[in-house]
Amino acid sequence: MEITADLKNEFLTNSKAIEKVEVLYKKKQKFSGDLQMVRENPFEIRIFDQDQDEDEAEHFVFFGRAVEITLNYFDGTVKVFKDLV
Repeated sequence: MEITADLKNEFLTNSKAIEKVEVLYKKKQKFSGDLQMVRENPFEIRIFDQDQDEDEAEHFVFFGRAVEITLNYFDGTVKVFKDLV
């Protein structure tokens, strides 16, 4: 998945408003959890998936393998980012 300016801006400017991040990878692998860390340079995102075992709960988002990223906000708003086919 391409890191677009909109996606990057959403994480960097609205990180406090994001309640949950869902990342869908190829082969239906999915991680969903709280936004734990956002780094601007190099751009990195880490989420904490409470449904995973403790050893696998922290997850760095692999943009090259991701096919869709969904942001759920505390106000009920949902934004979905995915590459155009």
